[in-house]
Amino acid sequence: MRAAVVDVGSNSVRLLLMERMDPGGAVGERLVTVTGLRRGAAADGTVTPGAIARLDACLAEYGRRIELAGSPPVVAVGTSAVREAPNRADIEAAVRRHLGAELRVVTGEEEAILAFTGARLVMDGAPGPCTVLDIGGGSTEVVEGDESGPARAVSLPLGVNRQGDLVVHDPPTADEVDRVAAEAVALVRGGTSGFGNDGVLIGVAGTVTTVAAVLRGAYDPEAIHGMVITRDDVAQVLAALAAVPASTRALTPGLHPDRVNVIVPGLAMLGGAMDALDAREVVVSERDTLDGVAMGLARTGDEPSP
Repeated sequence: MRAAVVDVGSNSVRLLLMERMDPGGAVGERLVTVTGLRRGAAADGTVTPGAIARLDACLAEYGRRIELAGSPPVVAVGTSAVREAPNRADIEAAVRRHLGAELRVVTGEEEAILAFTGARLVMDGAPGPCTVLDIGGGSTEVVEGDESGPARAVSLPLGVNRQGDLVVHDPPTADEVDRVAAEAVALVRGGTSGFGNDGVLIGVAGTVTTVAAVLRGAYDPEAIHGMVITRDDVAQVLAALAAVPASTRALTPGLHPDRVNVIVPGLAMLGGAMDALDAREVVVSERDTLDGVAMGLARTGDEPSP
């Protein structure tokens, strides 16, 4: 079935123009735009007018791309920044205006399950336990389970925009980086105290894929899907990127310009989360929440309402 799946995230908005579902995941064009929806949000989660404007421009472009693709039915989901925002009606209105669809705001648990469902595709059907780590802009989801599905899931107030506000110097100070890492350790360790931490650790979303891209020197989604990153790799890339100002960091091969200002807190969180989970390596998955939504559509056979 054909569909357009849109994920309105706290740091980036993503579009999947799905043509079909294969065993390895949804097949179709994928686009990502960093809007920083949660960037600069008020203490109560209110999204700034500037962030709404960036989102509006992104959705307008996505609406045009969907139209050029033949106007397939659209399903749109919103995650952490949307569900926390008192002014979420403004976000919902932008989705309705440009995509002609109602925004489904998922809970933290639903977000975790969607990420797990998509991320597990990297195992190519192999049985056994795994833990999925999804570091987003406003929240981090940790899920463990096996081929039968997720068994335990937690959504934590840990994200590259949320904790990124702690990094105010350019380049960041060691204390700032250490504080972000310490928050990650504390939150992940506390939130997963009942987890077994069995099997492989699978990482999804921009921070993990960016580490892989920097290590390879270029972003190639097919090449980094399934790539294994060690804890030492994370520490090495973090040390290199945190030591230089943003203007120099932006020249790093494999680092997308839109992630220059969030990659350092993201890497500090990734390292802290791996320490909390006692993981020495993480497997990169390019399949995530988008595929989780797409798999749900394919499984039920239901087309999203326009």
